[in-house]
Amino acid sequence: MMSDLIPFQKLRFLLLCCLKNLKSIFGKALPFQHLKEIEVFDCPKLKKLPLDSNSAKNIKLLSRDREWWKELQGEDEATLNAFLPCFKSLRG
Repeated sequence: MMSDLIPFQKLRFLLLCCLKNLKSIFGKALPFQHLKEIEVFDCPKLKKLPLDSNSAKNIKLLSRDREWWKELQGEDEATLNAFLPCFKSLRG
């Protein structure tokens, strides 16, 4: 029964802030059915989110750090391309 557990299944918003040593949220892509927005601030070691090209399509990704965005890694090129229209820098 535990193998059927899907972490963060009902998550709608995720704010990651000032987590200087955070490297990972989950080891593989997750099917976020309800996630609408991820905000990442001051998490310099976080380079990969648990998303793939399917789960990334409808999620808004916000960050204050454009350099963090440039270093973000995806499952594949399609994942990063899916993020492009969703990314918004909160710094002017």
